[in-house]
Amino acid sequence: MTALKVCMVVKNQLWNDARVKKEALTLSGAGHTVTIISLPEPGAPERETWNGISVVRVPKAGKLKASVRRALDSAERKRGFPRRLRENPLKQSLGNLFHSILYQRRLLREALATRARVFHAHDLDTLAVCAVAAVLLRAKLVYDSHELWLGSTRHLEETGWLFRTLERTAEKLIAPRAHAVISVTPGREKVMKEMYGGLKSWLVPNYPPAISPGVRDPEIRALLGAPSDRCFLFIYQGILCSHRGLEQLIEASSLLGDCPVHIAVVGHDASRGAIKAYAGEKGCAGRITFHPPVPSEELHRYTAAADGGLLLFQGSCPNHVLSLPNKLFEYMMGALPILACDLPEITALVSRHSCGITIDATSPGGIARGMIAMASNTTSARAMGERGREAALRHYTWERSSEALLSVYDSLALRDDPS
Repeated sequence: MTALKVCMVVKNQLWNDARVKKEALTLSGAGHTVTIISLPEPGAPERETWNGISVVRVPKAGKLKASVRRALDSAERKRGFPRRLRENPLKQSLGNLFHSILYQRRLLREALATRARVFHAHDLDTLAVCAVAAVLLRAKLVYDSHELWLGSTRHLEETGWLFRTLERTAEKLIAPRAHAVISVTPGREKVMKEMYGGLKSWLVPNYPPAISPGVRDPEIRALLGAPSDRCFLFIYQGILCSHRGLEQLIEASSLLGDCPVHIAVVGHDASRGAIKAYAGEKGCAGRITFHPPVPSEELHRYTAAADGGLLLFQGSCPNHVLSLPNKLFEYMMGALPILACDLPEITALVSRHSCGITIDATSPGGIARGMIAMASNTTSARAMGERGREAALRHYTWERSSEALLSVYDSLALRDDPS
């Protein structure tokens, strides 16, 4: 089979993007040459080789943007009028579009420099630049849709009308023409097929690698705020933002009474401090510990240090209703019983393997009762965790997902083979 030169583009920092790293390592291990283009990271070089994979980190702010910003700041100090212009919504949208185009141009330049035969777009915000690179180099295009972005309340709330329109148009025009479209759950794959006819669709679930369950590291438990081994430690891992049940979890924490429960929230704060501030307002500082994100390779150690996993997505959008998030499978692999929202896909899986308790995640009282029930019967909780781990090892490992990913690339290599 033909080995391919692959360029992956992602608008995330690479250090804690487990899916991108798993896919890149799988392809590299199969003999393909892989380059990842990503966002910069503090202390990381712009270019390096990581596990045989080339990594290029492209800064968002180029020289032109920096010089324009300095000029505006200088003019504002002298005359004051540019601030009023910059606060105008239309001006802000057009300015953001201008800077986005400049950044896309830098991404495109780096992508073209790889001379890749396959451009692999991780999510909708990299689809256009990968499509242009593929056309210019007569290469293949893979659209790896981690989320159902056009059905995500969080994404739509954080994205202005101009960018929403551009992204909707880009996906509508490009996705049906991609050589492969990858989805992470059956439900999302079905929706994509209904939205765009003729997709060359593949399912590559975001399962974790098969690893040992780990140990309850007392040092990590201390970092996560567990006051003692007798305390039942629940962990939430993932982005801190709205629509993931964190506000309801904070309210639930005040309903736990004397139950020896502590909550650790581990992840990137996309709420800009709003979630932490809400916990402070509710007087939950002694019950909840907020911990910054950790490298994806280390996350399983933090998971193993806990006693139960929290998954409290709100059913506020199709993206959540159809979700099977990677944290679900990471909890299972770590032998944690799961306190999960009662969304249909998640409920079906948790019920199938009897690996947790499902509750109405919109109800703080329901969350609190579920936590108390799990913490009050640790024997039952451990049994749920063991059943989850057994199911994860049997059905939900990256080793199984990697076979699907390699099938995608086998198909691309066949079409790229000149013989």
